[in-house]
Amino acid sequence: MWKTNGHKFAIDSLSSSMRRGRLSHAYLLNGPEGIGKKTLALDIACFVNCTDSAENRPCGSCSQCERILVGNHTDIFIYDPESSEGNSDLVTIDQLRNDFLKQIHRKPFEGRCRVFIIAALEKMRSEQANILLKTLEEPPADVIIILLTEQIDDLLDTIISRCQVFALRPLTTSEVTKYVDSYGSDLETNFSTADRKEICRLARGRIGWASRVIDDPQILNNRRVLLDKYESAIFGELSDRFDLSKDVVKGFGKNKKKAVECLDLWLTWWRDALLVKSGLKDDILNVSRIDRFERVASLIEFQDLISIIKSLRMTFIYLEKNMNTGLLFDNLMLRIPFMR
Repeated sequence: MWKTNGHKFAIDSLSSSMRRGRLSHAYLLNGPEGIGKKTLALDIACFVNCTDSAENRPCGSCSQCERILVGNHTDIFIYDPESSEGNSDLVTIDQLRNDFLKQIHRKPFEGRCRVFIIAALEKMRSEQANILLKTLEEPPADVIIILLTEQIDDLLDTIISRCQVFALRPLTTSEVTKYVDSYGSDLETNFSTADRKEICRLARGRIGWASRVIDDPQILNNRRVLLDKYESAIFGELSDRFDLSKDVVKGFGKNKKKAVECLDLWLTWWRDALLVKSGLKDDILNVSRIDRFERVASLIEFQDLISIIKSLRMTFIYLEKNMNTGLLFDNLMLRIPFMR
């Protein structure tokens, strides 16, 4: 049984080709964070090593599937900076040279295939990418390489062309709601009905994000605290805005990912304000803050809202170019009209 939620096209295509014995030596799964790329990659690993009949693969209950799903299979290798220690946000050159290149040429030990899952591919530097490309050009037998990326446009064309590509799209809100409701009584203990509705909206089609919030309710609480501080600043004086800018920049330091997460949080806020201004309040994500958005809609012109959102989007680009973070965030505060 596939553990992946949604993504029917990818599952049907993979099932059909695998049951006919038409395995690709490399798959590329593209989609936003939390969309289910790693879950699908593990499903593929289970499928090719499952001991059940072809029609029932992956069964999820044989010894091969169970060991893969608990992360205790000697033929499955995962290179994921998110699950490793330290602050690195990419797979290092040492990991590829000292582990990947050695392991990939060995025969399977307990399963039919060795599976190598490499995440955050878009963050690889040229040296890492070239090592990977050479392996893709001359793939060993009994090996499947599964590459995960959030930005396929940032990858080398030569890497993309050597993989079977699957683009994973956000699930519908109803699909996410069905998944969230499956948690049952544990969900009702930690979250109100309003909370559950907001989680399903905020997930934006990402099952992984919803799952993390349900497992750790503090994520939702922290998010609300950050937005409370943001609202206090933007509805306050200029000094309040600069104080917030200074605090958030100091808080994430040189961690670019945290800066991006902060910008994304603010962007969802202004997106919702724009939707309310446009008469589309039923489509907002931050449903518990409808009163704030109605206030903003009455105080700020439509074009000003568009301008703020454009500034936020440009800041994502400037961050990638390593521009001064403090200046970027101060500039964002200046872009917001005063609301009296």
